[in-house]
Formats: sequence, structure tokens, C-alpha cells
Amino acid sequence: MKIKVKDMDYLNQLIVMKGFNKTEFSKEIQLSQPMTIQVVNGDRSPSPKTAKRICDALDCKWEEVFEIVKSLQTAK
Repeated sequence: MKIKVKDMDYLNQLIVMKGFNKTEFSKEIQLSQPMTIQVVNGDRSPSPKTAKRICDALDCKWEEVFEIVKSLQTAK
């Protein structure tokens, strides 16, 4: 199973509304800036711990931002 960002625009809006730029946000969630950008753009799936740190930093519910999707291997 993979964790997927539901709506990249909404996630980026939350980041801005909390007063973060991408560099500050990556420091806040303890993730490298390139990896943070890949996650918020939907190019990479966050780990469960990273997804939780994102939600904690943005003070939002996990279900608001993420969903769990079955990978092709799991679907068999």
C-alpha cells in the first residue's frame, strides 16, 4: 500500500497558510527539501511517519491531506 496526497493544491495552500515556505517546511517536518517538494507535488509517496509529521506541522487531520491506495503488487 502507498500513501498518496489527495490534492496537491490544497496541501500547498495549507503550507502557505501556516506561514511556511518550502525550505522552512522541510526543516519543520525533518525531510530534505528535494524530498519535501517531491512529496507535496505528488511525485513521491511519503512514509507513514512523514505523513504524520506533515499533518502535525499543518495542524490538520490525516484524512484531509492523504489517502491510502493499493499498489499493483498488493492488488493481486
